Amino acid sequence: MDFCFRISGMAGDGIRGAGTVAAKLFARHGYHVFAHFEYQSLIRGGYNAAVVRVSDSRVGAHSSEEELLVALREDALHGGARLVVYDSSMFTLDSGYGVPMKEFAEAEGAPEIFRNAAALGVVCWVYGLELEVLRQLYRDLYGRKAEVDVRLAEAGYSYASRELPRVREAGSTGERPKPVLTGNQAAALGAVKAGLRYYYAYPMTPSTQVLHFLAGVGEKLGVTVVQPENEIAVAVMAAGTAFAGGRVMVGTSGGGFALMQEAFSMLGMAELPVLFIEAQRAAPSTGVPTYHAQQDLRFVLHAGHGEFPRLVASPADAEDAFYLAGELLNLVWRFQVPGVLLMDRYLCESATTAEPDVAGVVPEEPELWRGEGEYRRYALTPSGVSPLAFPPEAVVKVTGNEHDEAGFTADDAETVREMYAKRMRKEEAMAEELERRGSSLRWWCEGEDVVVTWGSSVPAAAEACEELGLGCVQVRYLAPFPARELEHLRGRRVVCVECNYSGALRSLLREHLCVEAELVGRWDGRPFTPEELTRRLEEVL
Repeated sequence: MDFCFRISGMAGDGIRGAGTVAAKLFARHGYHVFAHFEYQSLIRGGYNAAVVRVSDSRVGAHSSEEELLVALREDALHGGARLVVYDSSMFTLDSGYGVPMKEFAEAEGAPEIFRNAAALGVVCWVYGLELEVLRQLYRDLYGRKAEVDVRLAEAGYSYASRELPRVREAGSTGERPKPVLTGNQAAALGAVKAGLRYYYAYPMTPSTQVLHFLAGVGEKLGVTVVQPENEIAVAVMAAGTAFAGGRVMVGTSGGGFALMQEAFSMLGMAELPVLFIEAQRAAPSTGVPTYHAQQDLRFVLHAGHGEFPRLVASPADAEDAFYLAGELLNLVWRFQVPGVLLMDRYLCESATTAEPDVAGVVPEEPELWRGEGEYRRYALTPSGVSPLAFPPEAVVKVTGNEHDEAGFTADDAETVREMYAKRMRKEEAMAEELERRGSSLRWWCEGEDVVVTWGSSVPAAAEACEELGLGCVQVRYLAPFPARELEHLRGRRVVCVECNYSGALRSLLREHLCVEAELVGRWDGRPFTPEELTRRLEEVL
């Protein structure tokens, strides 16, 4: 059981909400789901779609082979679905099946946007799902306000049962319902499990949902959420919070992270632990702000002026985002460096069934000052990591200037050389810790020829590699780069799969390992599908 369908319309038709409810409807029937949302940077009009893939096994990407299209607008017809259902109150077609969804909404005295509930009633019928599950889902989501949605879903279901054929008898799997999370929500929850207490952000697609989500549940989870006046204020507030001992995370996209560069560099000098979510979107400049890309890898690896260590990790799916966000928050505090969780639009905003082991992430305590003698914030150590203390338990001097062990500004050659080397020693210590944890890589399947990939391109690549008998490895940590763990790629045929033009990960393989990889790239703002990658990898190999 593995199929995909699309609900389409324009901005203002509630397409994202309909797609989310559809995903949760199948998840409550025990299925695995993946819902991908397409939308333009418009408040009204344009083209919006929710593409929902349903399977009886875990899926991490949508499919380009769709069997059903539910179109709420005539200009939202898309693709070659076997069955097309459209709102016959709005337009007529020579083929397909019309359902008067707008008429149903008008009969209830409801705004036009409510016809998406009638569309979901149709979906419920054509896939043989239980209408009562959809009724209860609406009531769980919207409480007393749900009754209009319920009646419209019933109207759509009843009409479809008389006029439409069934696409398939999906029914219930008999398994328990599965939770549905976006990558943004999963990352937020993973950080909370690792002790997150403060989240600061200025809204910027596709990271904005983290801000909205934590603002809604922050009081329950013990997280203070603040939206300052701009991204510069976000980063500087985070620095002050870390100085005072608060576990803090900030969120933005490439353009916002660009504004944070001076503060990011200051964190490197001051050795302050702050975790950044950098949610990539099509660039440069404003680019195509609601579409997908993996273009910021080199930018993040070299963010800030000067040399200083940082942690950079990129999750493949929502469960991976949960674990990596928690681990990164712990590690930035352990090594007192800034860290970046490098996400992307496809992962951030897509909704998928995810069941991470919530007990698998716990707060890890950094090395703390024991209160003996005079406190030196930047005490020289073999690992480069100095014991932490926070006001008022000690006099803590933190500065963005070069400094001595006590935190006083210094510019003599010997002190500069020692403190510079102290900070850079953390890179080797971090690499050893990640190797010990086994966190840097994940092999999805084995094969002589190997696809190396990162971020949300991983699930589609893994599915294609499984089909073709190729190896597939995800690079989870990109700084420090796991060169020692990838040495066995030398002498093998390697292909990099990533959503950019120049091959950012491919360049890292060349830089660190002298491995020349072929590139399968995409840079049109759309993510890979397994079918596309299977075809393109066959052409390359």
